[in-house]
Amino acid sequence: MLRLLGRTLIGLAALVAITLTGIYIETARRLDVAPWTPTAPLQQGDVAEGARLAKVMGCRGCHTDTLRGEDFVEEPHVFKLVAPNLTQARAKYDDAAWQRLFRTGAKANGALAVGMPVKAFQRLTDREVADLVAYVRSVPEVDHPGLGSTTLYPLARIGLLTGKFKLEDIAGDPPESATILAQRATPVRGEHIARTACGECHGMNFEGGDRPAAPPLIVAKGYDAEKFTRLMRTGITAAGTESASGLMTEVARGRFVALTDAEISELHAYLHSR
Repeated sequence: MLRLLGRTLIGLAALVAITLTGIYIETARRLDVAPWTPTAPLQQGDVAEGARLAKVMGCRGCHTDTLRGEDFVEEPHVFKLVAPNLTQARAKYDDAAWQRLFRTGAKANGALAVGMPVKAFQRLTDREVADLVAYVRSVPEVDHPGLGSTTLYPLARIGLLTGKFKLEDIAGDPPESATILAQRATPVRGEHIARTACGECHGMNFEGGDRPAAPPLIVAKGYDAEKFTRLMRTGITAAGTESASGLMTEVARGRFVALTDAEISELHAYLHSR
């Protein structure tokens, strides 16, 4: 009896191991990004403008102001998202690899950079990408002992296979689609800012998001120019309070404070025109 029980347990353990291996292999395959080659060389970027963009886009929020990286989101037993130390990871990226990262979300090893808001970054202009790369390359190298890496636990991988988590929600759009190319090449400033800086939370269609929770951007119509500027500079809403969840207040103070007055005015005009 004990021998039979032992064999049964060994068989079950082997079955679990085979199943988990299969799940890992299949999800890794799905998270591989299709090859893409830049059609033009990376431009010469401006470090100061790249530093400002890194603040607006949230790079310095996840990777910190020194770009040393940190754990930024964790759902126990499901996933842990870690922003890598860019002052060390940058050694893996030549000009073409940087362009692939921004245009497709592919890391140096070809896998999707899970947690990076790819849809927003791939709409940046070529000049903006060059400015960000110039900034990242300029920051002094720092160590971050003990920093881990993004981990998708079995529950997250099963969720990807069953549709609970949708790959299209975390992956980029086709980088050479007519829509993407048009938004990159000849952006309308207000719309461009909305898509690259606001779409991460509010959705690329501006109808709101749930991870994190964010309302449709039609709420901006309730703000006149003065109150909208106050919101973007201080995080104080039209009601005179911090945002309900605190997220918009945090984002405004940490990121949007770096927007210029002209950019805020253009963004306000665009959101009111929709």
